[in-house]
Amino acid sequence: MRLLWAAFLAIPMTLFFGSCSVISQQIRTEATPTIHFKTLLLEKDNYRGKTVILGGYILETQNSADKSLIKVLQVPLGFGEKPKSKDLSEGRFMVSQKGFLDPEIYKKDRKITVAGAIVGAVVEKIDDSFQPYLKIESREIYLWPEEAYYYPPPYYDPWFYPYPYYGYRHRHYPYYW
Repeated sequence: MRLLWAAFLAIPMTLFFGSCSVISQQIRTEATPTIHFKTLLLEKDNYRGKTVILGGYILETQNSADKSLIKVLQVPLGFGEKPKSKDLSEGRFMVSQKGFLDPEIYKKDRKITVAGAIVGAVVEKIDDSFQPYLKIESREIYLWPEEAYYYPPPYYDPWFYPYPYYGYRHRHYPYYW
């Protein structure tokens, strides 16, 4: 009986946890297992041409005639390959995508998950220091929806009005007050 229950629970759990990814199954099977970003940056020649899945926050989007370049602040990926907090960043990477990506959509501080092949690395000057960027040729990009937080009203009490027709009565009889 326990074996039946275990099988009964294992099938839905496999379907649930197996379908929680934003990157396609084919690319996930081709991708290298999770490797620390610092290791990828230091040993970029060993991983050249290999597919990786990275995520982070967009810093800047630039477009040229035939491709777009996205600069991303790398952060570790959490459940469903969603980027975690910016405080956990280990560096930066650039994503090259064929075609046009609108900078108003792919704007600063949007979360992004990218699957692509490592091409190399580039060093750019930021203020007075030089920052290495890992270069990736994109195979698949997922832009996470913007998260909006709705603040609750400062005061809400369903019993604030004496009864439900309070507003209705005074709408028809303005001279009442």
